[in-house]
Amino acid sequence: MQLIERTNCPVCFNSKFKILFSISYKDEKISKFLYDYYNGNMPTNFLNKYDYVLLECNDCKLIFQKYIPDKEFSIELYDKIISPEKSLQKKIDSKNLNLKYDNEIRLIKKIFKNKKIRILEFGAGWGFWASRAKERGLNVDAFELSKNRIDFMKKKGINVIEDLKKYINQYDFIYSDQTIEHITDPHQIFKEFLPNLKKGGFILLNYPSSFLLKYQLTKNYIPNKDAAHPLEHINTFNRKSFDYLTKKYDLNIINFKSKFNPSLKNLLKDLKNWFYFNNVLIKKN
Repeated sequence: MQLIERTNCPVCFNSKFKILFSISYKDEKISKFLYDYYNGNMPTNFLNKYDYVLLECNDCKLIFQKYIPDKEFSIELYDKIISPEKSLQKKIDSKNLNLKYDNEIRLIKKIFKNKKIRILEFGAGWGFWASRAKERGLNVDAFELSKNRIDFMKKKGINVIEDLKKYINQYDFIYSDQTIEHITDPHQIFKEFLPNLKKGGFILLNYPSSFLLKYQLTKNYIPNKDAAHPLEHINTFNRKSFDYLTKKYDLNIINFKSKFNPSLKNLLKDLKNWFYFNNVLIKKN
């Protein structure tokens, strides 16, 4: 179990970048956060030989962590160090989730004009979005790697698929919430699910906003549960980095979702997202 060093930008593969922030994992600023956040389950002694380093790519401007968990550490982190019970309870206790979900579900229905479609939720977690979409009459399949979460979803009656390769060109819409920022290779998420999306289909991705993050990274910055959450949010996206990804895979970013569901409220949401950029709607050509 170790941290591995990234020597190239994971989005555009550029090898030139600048250090925005660096601190030893020994430093109390970060060790206390990790101890408190993970309820003493994080092996901080093991981390002490590493630094927490945030880099900015000179080309696509992606902000990313230089040292990230290897495969063994990732499994340990998401299946054991993060308590499944507390993760589930946190989801249950989250306020306004259904309001957010219903807004997204209305958008999907508007895009397809209430036609019958098939949806894939990629990285479905505990299945709360899939469950809500199902309640609202949508046909949703879920893909997830965590056994605990898969078992939970199956008990809730959610159809969980295990092999994406069996569902090539099957989906009209793919939804993924707070997933891509955790993945070592951001290209992987597109390579894995794009073959499942029909031509003309859509993808909706949610992720933490990097708005003003760069300017918060002063010597007084204390690592926390923000867009650059140590060890978890290993990639922090911006519009330019997403432009690179979408062009590479012949995808189009829909900057104004309000074109499908016109209203002043939705237009204002689009304008806000232009700056915060914490979600993106993409169309497959």
